[in-house]
Amino acid sequence: MLNLIKKKLNSGMGKDIVWTFALQITIMLCSFAVTKLLASRLSIDDFGQYNVVKRSVQVLSFVMLAGVGIALPRYIPLYRHDSPPKRIVPLLSASLIYIIGVSLTVFTGCMLFSGQMQHYIIGQSDNMGLLLVALGYAFALAMAQVVYAYYRGTGDFKWYNGTQLAVQLAIVLPLILLPVLTVSNVFVSWLIITSLLVSFFLGRELWQRRNSLFPVSTPDSPISTHLKTIVKYSSGRLMADFFLFSLAAFPLIYISNTQGLQSTAYYSVGITFVTMVTPVFSFMGIILLPYVSECIAKHELSKANRLINRLALFYLGASLLAIATLLLFTEFLTRLLFADSYVAASDVTRIMILSILPQAIYLLYRNPIDAVSVIPYNTIILGICLAAMVVAFGLSTTLAQFAWAYAGVSILQGFLSYAIWHIIRKA
Repeated sequence: MLNLIKKKLNSGMGKDIVWTFALQITIMLCSFAVTKLLASRLSIDDFGQYNVVKRSVQVLSFVMLAGVGIALPRYIPLYRHDSPPKRIVPLLSASLIYIIGVSLTVFTGCMLFSGQMQHYIIGQSDNMGLLLVALGYAFALAMAQVVYAYYRGTGDFKWYNGTQLAVQLAIVLPLILLPVLTVSNVFVSWLIITSLLVSFFLGRELWQRRNSLFPVSTPDSPISTHLKTIVKYSSGRLMADFFLFSLAAFPLIYISNTQGLQSTAYYSVGITFVTMVTPVFSFMGIILLPYVSECIAKHELSKANRLINRLALFYLGASLLAIATLLLFTEFLTRLLFADSYVAASDVTRIMILSILPQAIYLLYRNPIDAVSVIPYNTIILGICLAAMVVAFGLSTTLAQFAWAYAGVSILQGFLSYAIWHIIRKA
């Protein structure tokens, strides 16, 4: 058994798993540090607004990304293992054209309805400057995701994880060095830092591929063909990204408008606990999408399915262990990661911690589903869950009820992803 484990870890995929797991844990610790610094240095109301802006920026960035973050890891392996292999340079060019077009559309829409957008995105109706910063930061994050998706698709997981870690470490610095923290200067500093780092990483790839990165066409395949490929696959995933991050942003936006910023801050403690743990379960999905795509190209889907079944058992045990640990040490961890004033949210936090198991299940199956089918099943799953959340929140009046609504929607999300994978893999 030990020899088998050693053999697996020494394999190409085994090394990718170990490297990804180690760096994703480090990234998670950086997230802990960011949360602790902000909770300690911002007032409760400012911390509540920070969480509203943060979730809104995440939604905007993935709308601007327009599904390309999933398309590149799927199509790069398919292009490289096709017979004969296809060049990926036109695919990258088409992806950038698509993202810029979608981002300009989002920016124009936000400017045309700036009054309403300020209210929903930043939780205020008289702060145009912060809205512009949020839009700029969202685009910077979208471009960062393009970099990550490129390295993920090429199988270069050292650079995939290393670029993410560099960004996470860099955004911690202003939280330590700035003499006074406000919601505005936090996001301005993050916008500048992220833009500089993304420019560096993109510049590196541009230099390495300086002779062929942006060809108008190839002899056998015009760039419009690759653009159609990206649009066909990504357009359905665009709404999936919107739904996914709306599931995180909607609760905070809704509660801030109905219960106030203090309640939003308390509720965000529970969401933060969940979102700081679930990246541990998403790390395998990072590898699974290009891996399953490669298996499809080689007609070896049964091999991928065996791996996923084994991972399902591991995810079940690991998520139950995480839930038990967090439930046992909720108050201690709240004091450690936030501040004593947030212990009042412990009961709500315990309810939301139960969401880790079904969200882990969803994170396991979502990438294999996207690899197997062009049909955007994840969009359908997330659309149903978002609709269920809106209804459940509309019927809730207390923070505890909002917490149970969040947990219930997570259970629905996990069940649907499990069911759809077992249906489409047999098709």
